[in-house]
Parts: sequence; structure tokens; C-alpha cells
Amino acid sequence: MSDRPTKPPSSAARLINPTVRNYMEVLNLQRFYGGYVISAVPESLLNLGIGEVGNMPHLEELFAAYQRFISTTELATLAQQYSGTMGEQETNRLVADAMNRWVGANRFGEDGVVSLDGGQNAVDVAVRVFTSPLGSPEGRKQFVLMAAPCYPYFSAIISAHAGMQAFLAYDGEEFARGVETYCNPAVGLILINIPHNPMGYGLTAEQVRRIDRVAATYDCAILVDSVYASYADDPEVGRALAGFDPERTVFSESFSKQFGFPGLRLGFAVSASEPLAYAMRFVKMSESLTPSNVKLAFAGHLLANYGDYPAKIAAEVRGRRQRFLAAFQPPEEAKVEVFDGRPNPFYLTLDVAHAVERSGLSDTEIAQYCQKTHNVRVFPGGFVYPNPSLPHAMFSGARRLNPSGDPPYLAPSFPEGAQIVYAPDFFKGRTPLLRLSFGMETRMEAAAAALSAALSRLAEGGAG
Repeated sequence: MSDRPTKPPSSAARLINPTVRNYMEVLNLQRFYGGYVISAVPESLLNLGIGEVGNMPHLEELFAAYQRFISTTELATLAQQYSGTMGEQETNRLVADAMNRWVGANRFGEDGVVSLDGGQNAVDVAVRVFTSPLGSPEGRKQFVLMAAPCYPYFSAIISAHAGMQAFLAYDGEEFARGVETYCNPAVGLILINIPHNPMGYGLTAEQVRRIDRVAATYDCAILVDSVYASYADDPEVGRALAGFDPERTVFSESFSKQFGFPGLRLGFAVSASEPLAYAMRFVKMSESLTPSNVKLAFAGHLLANYGDYPAKIAAEVRGRRQRFLAAFQPPEEAKVEVFDGRPNPFYLTLDVAHAVERSGLSDTEIAQYCQKTHNVRVFPGGFVYPNPSLPHAMFSGARRLNPSGDPPYLAPSFPEGAQIVYAPDFFKGRTPLLRLSFGMETRMEAAAAALSAALSRLAEGGAG
């Protein structure tokens, strides 16, 4: 049988996992994750490892705003009402308006907004909507196509429900090229994170068009995780994403990154397609009710009354990054490559391949060394790649049918039963990384000096 795709039906409902589409009334799916916890750290630790927002000195403490909000007379009535599966109408309208501004098009309405328990929950629900479990007789599309390095929990969320096909991408062009090369008829969802965590890159309008052509060829859904949208300086980063077909695309966002409120556990999925929004809402309702109407009303309160906070938080984060870079002076012999000049200032990623070679340590061990000897915490690169201990296989036969033409290409093949399918060069092409975050730490000069000293010592072969 040929793997060359046939023209799909016209309804967007075809993108939904057949298990969801055909058996909605009997689903009973378990939640993926539990509550939110921030571990306490010593005050002396220079913490560039945590990917959360905090220590914003020029902003009102949001918890105090929340306490005032829940004590208002208006809320007393709201707290006794049930918001239903559609959430809070006014909050939905504000979320849709914000997403329209991000993509620069009047595309989304309040009916296309789905309330979720954080950004992770949005990915979790999307995976279940657009893919079938591995080995399922209900549908062939049992894989999510994604790039690594990536947000550490992506691979865990995906592997709990479906298969994963992973390739390497350290910039937007490598991402677009990877989608073109490795997408195939078994892919139900292409996962995109823009602005990217941890590499920071965006996509150009031309790269978006190429990815969209591939998604149309293989009839995949697209999830755009845009939780760092408010940090991008250039509006074109968001506007380029308007090139994705609205009938196959879902966007997600999180209030923890916008407003520095991770404990709120609140996120939204937004789609211009009614069938896709309905399916997301249904699967969310199969695991739990929507987030409480009090939380949803507070989200609308933040958007309506604290709308300048995301920009202020982003400006503070950019300032921290600039201060760090001004003070960061690793020795030339350390050969540290800094992935700078990208539209997500929340993170800065370092290529430490030379330090790995020189010291004999992994990037995870280097991160441990930096904390133990120089009191600076960074996030180890080993955690931004999928877990290789899961059952896996490698792609084979991936190539373009016409090297200069549009897709489809020759679909890559792989053995059945693999939970993860890796690109052929995945392990040999993997770059050792350290990820730095500027969301929480304020002592940039001290952190830059400590990390410079640690990398200098490693360059001298002094890890032992």
C-alpha cells in the first residue's frame, strides 16, 4: 500500500482522534499531572535554573490582588454559580482578543476558547484529541511530531498517551526542514513552541507556509504552544503564525508566564475551528470540570485591569538578560557558544560541547558541578531531550521525492511498536546544552561571574 496521502474530507472534524470523535460519550481519561509545587532553595543560591516568573520589584504582588478580588461583593454571587463547559464569557472574549493581537488577525472568538488547568494541560488534551494510542485499531495517526531540544515535560506528556517522533532543531529553519523531512501518515499532531523554550527561536512567515503545506499534505493538526508570546519584542514573531491554516490549528497559552502566577494553574486553548475547540473542550470535561469560575473570572480581571503587566514583566526579564550578557565572560578556551539574538529573552542557551569533551562530564554533570562548586544553578541540557530509555526506533528512508519541490516527500519508515522514533542523526547530532532562565533571579552580575568561573575551571580540566 502506498504511503502517499489521499485528499482528506473537507470537514475539520476529520483531524480529531477517531476514539474521541466516535466514542465521546464513554471516555473516561485520567488526568496527567497533579498539583503545582515550587521547591525552596537557599537564598545564597544564584538560581538561573527555574523557569518561573518572580521577584518583579516594580509590580504589585499579584497574590494581594487575588485576595482583594475574592473578597469583593460581586464575586460572592459568582462563586455560587456554575460556569458550565464554556467557562466565563468575558474572560473568553479577552483571551480571544489577546490571541487576535498576537497573530495580527481578527480570527478568534469567545466560543473558540477552552479553559484548562495550565499550559501543560493544553498539550495533554491536544495529544489525546488529535492522536490515537499506540496500537489502537481506531486510527492510524498515533504519533506527535516534535523537535528537541524542547520544554522538558513535552516528551513526558506525549508518551503518556501516544507515540512521539523526534528530530533535532536548534533554530527555526532546522525546525521547518525537520517537519518537511520527517512528517508522515502516522502523525496526527505537529507540536510547535514559539517563541521557543529553550532555544528561543521563532519562525518566519515563509517557514510557517512550508510547515503548513506539510500539515495539509499529511492532514495533521497543529498545536502552537505560545506561552512566551508576551516576551517577544518583534510583533512579526506572532504575525507569522497567522499563516497556519485556522481549520487545523490550536494555540495555547499560560497565565504563569504572562502574569507570573504559576500557582493559579490556568491556561487556555484557542482555535478558530469550532470542531477542534469542541473536541478540546470535550476531552477536558472527560477528565474534570473546567477550572473554577472564580479562577476564570480572576483571569478576566487580570486581563481587564492589569493588562500592562505582561509587557512590564517581559521588560524586566529582557533587562536581566542584558545585564547577564554584559557581565558573562567565559574564557576563550572554554569555547562556549551563546545562542543569542532570538525572540524569547526568558531563556539563554549555551552550547558546552567543548566543556563536555574537555572535562569528560555530561551536560547534566556540568550543571551539578556549577551548583556544587560555584553556587549557581542552571538547567542541564540532558532534560530537554526525550528519555532514550523508552522503547525507540530510528527513521529510515526519509528523503524528498523532488529535492526542489513541495511535499509530499518519501515518507520515512520505522518498525512498529516504538514509543519514540528518532531522526537518524539524533544521538550523534545532539548538542550538550545548559539552559539559563531570567524569570526569577535578580543578581545577574554575580550569576554571570560565578558561571564564567565554573566554565573557566572546566576549560582548565579542573572538574576532578
